[in-house]
Amino acid sequence: MFDFGIYNMKYFLYFFLLMLLLLASIHFVNEAYEQETARENARIANETKQQMEYIKNLQAESERIFTQDQDVQNLLDENTNFRVYEIIHNDSLIEYIYITGFHLQKFKYAREPRMVNGTVYKFYINLNNKNVINQNDETFVSFNQSSHVLILKNDFHKEKDGITFDSSMITFVWPGVHHYDRLVYDYKIVGHQNIDTSSSSTKRPAMEYQLQIKKMDDTDSIYLPLDTTGDNVRILSGNNSLSAKYWKDERKREVNTLTMSLPGKVSYPIDWYYRWNVGSGTNQTIVFDIDMTVDGWINNAEPKELCGWRFIIETPPNTNDMSEEEMMELGVWPTNGFGNFYPLSTTIVKKGEWLENA
Repeated sequence: MFDFGIYNMKYFLYFFLLMLLLLASIHFVNEAYEQETARENARIANETKQQMEYIKNLQAESERIFTQDQDVQNLLDENTNFRVYEIIHNDSLIEYIYITGFHLQKFKYAREPRMVNGTVYKFYINLNNKNVINQNDETFVSFNQSSHVLILKNDFHKEKDGITFDSSMITFVWPGVHHYDRLVYDYKIVGHQNIDTSSSSTKRPAMEYQLQIKKMDDTDSIYLPLDTTGDNVRILSGNNSLSAKYWKDERKREVNTLTMSLPGKVSYPIDWYYRWNVGSGTNQTIVFDIDMTVDGWINNAEPKELCGWRFIIETPPNTNDMSEEEMMELGVWPTNGFGNFYPLSTTIVKKGEWLENA
């Protein structure tokens, strides 16, 4: 007589063994994925460390050339001066932006004195020729002293197979703001994308643009806030066909990513902006990257990088108990009387093959 109990027991054992094998497989896959992720993170950390060392060497050489230029030093010695930003364009050209000849003035209802007047100077240090040029070139970088806004400009143009692709990205940078015991830095990116096709081209590509803001240091001193409402993203140009379903804004492990997918039926051009902020503690070094890539054009195997910037910021100390003399000694210059401060030192690096191969 057939024993259904034994049959059910064998079936249960087979099922139990199958589940064990399945769980073991999932465990091995997850472990392999975690190991691969750890190796990739270690590779990126090592690469970033090497790049940062290379940047420091460029800075040291640039500072040496700058301080040995007597004409420049005579100009700076005659005025109160402050280096607002240092911009590394590549391994042979570094730009300094200075405000000179200003003074601090106390205003009513303001705790800190405000920086008043002054002239903006831009110095270009050529590391190949070992010289310094003083000129007000705003082709790629401009600085508005009255609004305290630094503007970084990028343009990309390419033609292939009857398709013309144009992209521009403008990054707006504001000074840091004291918020209790932390500092907050605001940023805004305005983008423009356009595709034209010739009469001989039969396909209009469906594009995907990805803007990534990524924390590059391994400290807990920096955070990238996540705006779940989507209010920090706007699609402009009156292009009503590009609704919210064509973009997503997400953060994973301190990486902010905005991805916009533009279907072929959309009427070009597309204008958009994205704004966010970076928070940090005082007396910290924070490092983060901004990268803009495009995918889906000419069916490239890999996304095409359009532009990228690296921000290295030495945040100032807490100034709540500082006197005016102490602030001047440290070089923590207020931009107004309500808590805005220029960072002690901000270096902005234009990324490219020169940095990747460093």
